[in-house]
Amino acid sequence: MKNNLITKWILGAFAVFAIVTGTTSCEKIEIEGSYSPAVYFENAQSSVNTQSGAFDILVKLSKPAPKNLTVKFTFSGTAIENEHYTVASKEITVEAGKSEAVIPVTLLNDNIWDSELTLKATIAPGTDYAVDPKMNPEQTILLTKEIVLPILSFAVQSQNEHTNPFLAEKLTFTLNFDTPLAYDSEAALNIEGDLTIGADFLINGGNTNKITLAKGQLSHTFEVQIKQKDAAGVSKNLKFTLDRGASKYFAVSSEKGSFTVRVTDPEIGFAPVMKTAALLSGSGFQIEQAVKATDGTWSGKVVVNAGPNFAAKNYLMSYKNMSFNTIFGCQSNSPGGDVLRLADMLLFATTDTVMADYGVGKTTRFFSPSDSLLRFVAQDENTMKGTVTARPQKFSGKILLKADWETGTNGNKQWHLDSKATNGIIANSTYPVIANIVIELVKLEGTYDFTQTVPEIVFDAWFKSSSPYFMRIQPALLDIKKEGELYKVSYRFTPK
Repeated sequence: MKNNLITKWILGAFAVFAIVTGTTSCEKIEIEGSYSPAVYFENAQSSVNTQSGAFDILVKLSKPAPKNLTVKFTFSGTAIENEHYTVASKEITVEAGKSEAVIPVTLLNDNIWDSELTLKATIAPGTDYAVDPKMNPEQTILLTKEIVLPILSFAVQSQNEHTNPFLAEKLTFTLNFDTPLAYDSEAALNIEGDLTIGADFLINGGNTNKITLAKGQLSHTFEVQIKQKDAAGVSKNLKFTLDRGASKYFAVSSEKGSFTVRVTDPEIGFAPVMKTAALLSGSGFQIEQAVKATDGTWSGKVVVNAGPNFAAKNYLMSYKNMSFNTIFGCQSNSPGGDVLRLADMLLFATTDTVMADYGVGKTTRFFSPSDSLLRFVAQDENTMKGTVTARPQKFSGKILLKADWETGTNGNKQWHLDSKATNGIIANSTYPVIANIVIELVKLEGTYDFTQTVPEIVFDAWFKSSSPYFMRIQPALLDIKKEGELYKVSYRFTPK
């Protein structure tokens, strides 16, 4: 009995001691200021728009840190580190007295993922903090594709442009982004229509349809060169459509993603200026040619034989009005029959200078005709108005110096001494005092308008010649301007 009482006393005392000392359980007795705080994420799940480029993961403590705490983490998920994202460090420091901190995350290659990705952050065990499985030790972040890609489009409002292959034009196209491009990219131009790259046109001087786009660009220009094709009646379409190809950095506008060029050289009808058929030798029609006077009017009106060139369409031919004079037995030109009246620009003021085939008068003139002198280009599908030009070309002739003319019984100046032997053809003459002359047409620019009450063709022509007889005496009344080594003459053609 006595022993039982002693035993009960001892057990009771031990129990009291256990209660006081906490040795009855494995659980830690929390004493204020002595236990480690628990580390957890504010949310177990969240989502981030990849267009943001960067975001922070919020980490919290169950109580303020008693000292600077270093918390470690691991990362996993379908997002791949250093390909889709980077973190500066796998650990962060929570300053003493603070109860939260953030993990900075930087996104890479945003806007290009084929599907939504996940990033899982997990708190790693540590010595100075606790990880409670009931307090969000992991956070899964959904990286969403709710993004807006830069939109690429043609800058022009109109979707059609007219060009003419005869002019060998260069067209400049501007592409715009609505927001800056984030990464270097490449766009393709899908080509449709009747023209072939390389054969009919070039892009930026080459045969590639690729357009290089630089990071940060808001606009980009490229050039299309239409190759020259001297063929009237051309009517073709050339359509460019933007394609981002394999690039995922931008999208293409559904409304302004294409541009159509109409390449056309419609055939010109010369009927408005071809009123009166030619009456003398020659062919075609008679039109009135005038040269601009110093007072701005059109003076020195002469008749020129002209007509369409049916072999080279959209060209106006000017005929040499050549005849054979049976009385004098020689070739001659009817007055005003010269191409561009070039002989008027030579010196005929003295008796010792003659521009000729041998002819009735000492100023009879001869130049080889130009079968394709003037080239007409319609300003659009309406062929009644447009521009006129000419290829650079040379005109040749002969000058007789100190000609010895015989006087017949009729008092007319007759052919040269050897004219009977040559049948009046100066090119066959053996007379020693003959000089060759070449007059060069350097360029020609002008317009035509067949919609006016009086249809007209107006153009400027620039000439030069090494002959000392060329422009020695300029007609006083004509507005011929000297521009360096060139002489500018203004012409007007109207129906006769």
